[in-house]
Amino acid sequence: MNPNQDGNTHINIYSRGKTELGRFLTNFAHSPIITEDGPFTSIEGYWYWLSNRNEKMRSVSGGNAKKVGKTYPKTTQLSEQEFQRKIREACWIKIHSNNAMLRLFKISTLPFTHYYVFANNFVKDAGYKWIIDIWELFRTFIKNDYK
Repeated sequence: MNPNQDGNTHINIYSRGKTELGRFLTNFAHSPIITEDGPFTSIEGYWYWLSNRNEKMRSVSGGNAKKVGKTYPKTTQLSEQEFQRKIREACWIKIHSNNAMLRLFKISTLPFTHYYVFANNFVKDAGYKWIIDIWELFRTFIKNDYK
C-alpha cells in the first residue's frame, strides 16, 4: 500500500492514518464503549484486559494501552474464537457509539486496510486481517440493513 494514497484508494485503519474514519476505527482510538465485560475507553484496552484482567486497562487508549497492556502478565486463556467474538462485539458497539462516524462508515466505499508507516514511507502490514474483515462485514451489513 502507498500511504500517500490513504483516503484515495483505501482507508488505513491506523492511529496515524490520513482519514478521520481510519483513525476512529483503529483499536487505539479513544472511544468509550460498554461491553459485556463492562466499560472501556478503547478496544485496545479491552483487547489487553481480555488477556490480563487488569482493571487499569479499562481506562487506557492509544499507544499507551498497548504499552501498559504488555507490562501485565497474561492471566486468562480465552479460545481464539471467543476472543475474536468479544472484539467483534466491541467493534459493533464502537461503530454505533458515534453517529458522525457511523455516517462516514456507511457512506465509505474504499477498501479498509491496516498497515504501519515508518520513516521514508516504509510500510509494514499490521496483520490481524480478521479485524479488517470485521469492519468490511459490518459495513456491508449496515449499508444493506439500514437503507
